Amino acid sequence: MTGQVIGQVIGQVSSLAIVAAMLAGCAEAPLELAEMPCPDTGTSLTYESFGRGFMTSYCDRCHSGAKSGAPSSYRFDTHDDIRKHDTRIFIRAAGPNVTMPPGPYDPPDDERDQLAEWLACGAP
Repeated sequence: MTGQVIGQVIGQVSSLAIVAAMLAGCAEAPLELAEMPCPDTGTSLTYESFGRGFMTSYCDRCHSGAKSGAPSSYRFDTHDDIRKHDTRIFIRAAGPNVTMPPGPYDPPDDERDQLAEWLACGAP
């Protein structure tokens, strides 16, 4: 390659990097738990009817004391553990927030919406 061609390639790569950085800066901030109201009628979702199953299906693979992967400070083995970390769980996995769990076993949108409702209502 000649110096001119190398310069053009470097220029194109630099331009792509700048565009990628700009697009990353445009990403929406996650919806916060405090921004999600519990429905006026409350929720029929409970730990027994929803929370335990959701966490077992999508979170315990890494966030259980019996497994490894997530830091030990983020274990969701009990109902109290989940309540302790409700804000973080919400920001990472509830409603439109989709950074957890890492694929390929993502919960469907309707279950993420249920998680958002359950957590917004205090995770009863």
